[in-house]
Amino acid sequence: MTDTPKTDSSPTSLNPDALRPARVIHRRPNESSSIVLRLWNRLLPRLLGTRIAWVLLGSILLLCAISLAAVRVSSPTLARVQEIHIGIGLIVLVLAVAPAYRQVGRYSYAFLAFTLLLLLAVLKAPAVNGSHRWFILPGGINFQPSELAKIAFVMSVAWYLRLHKDVQGLSRLVVPFLLMLLPMGLILIESDLGTALLFPLALYAMLVAAGARLRHLVAIALIALSVAPGCYPLLKPYQKQRIISMFVESKPTSGELHGNLYQQRQSEIAEGSGGLVGQGLRGAAQIRNGLLPESANDFIFAVIATQWGYLGALGIVILYVVFFGACLEIAGSTADPFGRIMVVGLGSMLMMQTMINIAMTTGIIPVVGITLPFLSYGGSAIAAYMLATGLILNVAVRNRRAL
Repeated sequence: MTDTPKTDSSPTSLNPDALRPARVIHRRPNESSSIVLRLWNRLLPRLLGTRIAWVLLGSILLLCAISLAAVRVSSPTLARVQEIHIGIGLIVLVLAVAPAYRQVGRYSYAFLAFTLLLLLAVLKAPAVNGSHRWFILPGGINFQPSELAKIAFVMSVAWYLRLHKDVQGLSRLVVPFLLMLLPMGLILIESDLGTALLFPLALYAMLVAAGARLRHLVAIALIALSVAPGCYPLLKPYQKQRIISMFVESKPTSGELHGNLYQQRQSEIAEGSGGLVGQGLRGAAQIRNGLLPESANDFIFAVIATQWGYLGALGIVILYVVFFGACLEIAGSTADPFGRIMVVGLGSMLMMQTMINIAMTTGIIPVVGITLPFLSYGGSAIAAYMLATGLILNVAVRNRRAL
């Protein structure tokens, strides 16, 4: 009797293709988000070992969370948009930490040239709120190129000072001041006095960090201050009125209360109404009724003082002190000149902007129209703040002395 071969009734014998490895189809929901996740997974071990970087990151995340709560009081619709702004900003932050900052620094001059072209182009753009500061993008999105110009200016000066370490002589200061005057002049043409004021303040901080002679810097500052009064006729009428109101003690007229000084007066009233502990999330009737224009933007600090009172406002100031203290710690522990000077420039610019905005909303100085970093509503501004923070973190995670 012959043996008949046994037939295997398994699926493998019936279908030879079953022996091949199964082809797994991966769904890619969002290619850009997967890139960000891969970058974050690469950078996470570095960040875990850098305590000061976590202090820096934690402070801005708290500020962003407070921003959402404060903007929601002014407008729930704007709060939902602000969530998107912060999400995009965090992606920008991760992307800014990914490449080595020294490699990014090689493109500083090209970055500055690009922003100068944007500043020239925006002068031809349609006016928004009476000034040419924004591009109107599809979807009603406003893009302010001066926010990028601030970062490009700091990077360019830091890169120059890295290549020319000896800044003891006056001749070495010519190029840094030219790098400042180019974007600053275009921003002044846009009637953005507040942003323009940040450039010389940041430049002086970087030059001090680079080792420039203090007597040279003081002499240049005195010359600039002596020339400044001659620029008064060039100011717009509303800018002149704001300056006069700070030096002339008089009871505001009805026109002033409903004109140039209206915002600042309403801001002072709102801050005073908060008292010690504030009116809470359900209070702030003055804000909800729209009596304080730009409450989600330039005057967001008044909203916070109304909601959480003087204690809440003090908490905000403490968060900023922690943030700027972390910047100083990173700069002081960085041996590389470019990284150190760039951190000083970015940190000092954000610090000066914070101080000017708070002084403006509390009536200490005239209204100059600049936002409060990480708290005010805005798309391009939030992205720029996150870009600056990402570059600072970039320096921190790549310098072992900063661990």
